[in-house]
Amino acid sequence: MKFKAVLRTESKDAKSVASALDVDNIKLEKLRVETKTEKDKILTKVESNSMNTLINTLDDIISCQITAEKIIG
Repeated sequence: MKFKAVLRTESKDAKSVASALDVDNIKLEKLRVETKTEKDKILTKVESNSMNTLINTLDDIISCQITAEKIIG
């Protein structure tokens, strides 16, 4: 079973924050993460075969995004 989530957040500098999160973009058999921008929004899509992995990945991405916002903003 695949679990999917979309995290959509606003940012004053979405392009820079999304670029900082780019290292987390991965495509593995059991986990996929893609972050991109849509105008002033950061859009992160996560897919996983495990609900725990999905939740942990989202938690990591949110933490990294908060840190990037503080540094860039």
